[in-house]
Amino acid sequence: MSAIEASESALMRRARYVLIAVMTVVITFPILWIFLSSIKQPDALFTSPPQVFPREVTLEHYRSIITDSLLLRYLFNSIVVASLTTLVSLLLAVFAGYGWGKFDFYGARTTSVFVLVSQMFPVVVLIIPLFELLSRFSMLNSYQGLVFAYLVYTVPLSTWMLKGFFEGIPENVLRAARIDGLSELRVFTEIALPLVVPGIAATAIYAFIMAWQEFFFALTFMQEDSLKTLPVGLLGFVGQYDVSWGALMAASFVTVLPVTALFLFLQRYFIQGIASGAVKG
Repeated sequence: MSAIEASESALMRRARYVLIAVMTVVITFPILWIFLSSIKQPDALFTSPPQVFPREVTLEHYRSIITDSLLLRYLFNSIVVASLTTLVSLLLAVFAGYGWGKFDFYGARTTSVFVLVSQMFPVVVLIIPLFELLSRFSMLNSYQGLVFAYLVYTVPLSTWMLKGFFEGIPENVLRAARIDGLSELRVFTEIALPLVVPGIAATAIYAFIMAWQEFFFALTFMQEDSLKTLPVGLLGFVGQYDVSWGALMAASFVTVLPVTALFLFLQRYFIQGIASGAVKG
């Protein structure tokens, strides 16, 4: 490698690091601002010029939300609904994704495309028919009703994500397992599933985040205060004439923590899933 090529390579490497640093700051700054605002004194939230780092730290806003039993209930509701939605979505999506990804049957292409097209409808359009359906089956104000509503948009895209991962499995691997005498169920559970664990992790993060942050369905279908989820519960800090900004910032930061913990726990599989998807593409 010549000196000029080495210099260009070093320059490109530095430019890449600078770009990564800039993107990291842009992405993390809102979360950092929320956290810093949550530990500021109330009179320091609206100083001019803005005070980025608090001169005096307080945990009073966190104490206020921790002592609020309803907020803890909202947190519990969100964890239950998002976890159930993720589990059911994965259970349905792995079978559907494997079927569409590794089997050629009549109508496979049409039905798979139809599932994807169903994602083009705005979520708001589904509220009225879903409300009527849940009301008729007495599923309003219940975990199972809200989970059912979330599955309407988590299952189709989860299926398409896993379909792509299953399609990336070499057919020779599955054929060899069948020749060795494995039943189709054992081929699926012992060969195919272990090979798409990164894809399942990436899909799980997607489904959990979608259910965790959803607002309109939870606002419409969970009308009892004790059953509301955390995004809806945050509205309680916004009054008609006043906003509890400190408590709102603290509650917003708490809202981010479970998703962050899930991502940190599954990040290795998530990165592998994204990388294998990129290689396949």
